[in-house]
Amino acid sequence: MTENALTRLERELIGVLKQEYSFYQSLYILLDKQRDLLKYDKDEHLLDLYAEIERCQKRINASEEKITEIKNRDPRQFKLASVNPEIKRLVTSIVTLVKKNVALVESNEEYLRGRHQRIRVELEELKHSHKILQYLRDTEPSSPQFVDGRK
Repeated sequence: MTENALTRLERELIGVLKQEYSFYQSLYILLDKQRDLLKYDKDEHLLDLYAEIERCQKRINASEEKITEIKNRDPRQFKLASVNPEIKRLVTSIVTLVKKNVALVESNEEYLRGRHQRIRVELEELKHSHKILQYLRDTEPSSPQFVDGRK
């Protein structure tokens, strides 16, 4: 009876982990798309992309809850099932994908920080230009002036 329960648990875990692997592959593609949109200034699509990434964050939380629920049902059986070679392979693959996703997120954040800094510098330059224009406008006489002194 225990062997049958263990086999069912292993199959359940393998199914869940395959779904998670597929999800993290999709997330990587989504983050890569985000990087391209950031690099090529396609800002009009970023809001949709951020909404999709927020949906993915909720999906990650649901996944963690699902695995925790399976683990809490029978921790001893879960531990036995976790040594299954296919489960280990899937977990290793998911960990690798998560690391790649984190690296891609960090790359995107770095790019955005640089872009934010560049925009701040450009705004400061515009403020400085505005001050120069204001100064020039303030020194202009209100009535016409002639070079020879006649009015």
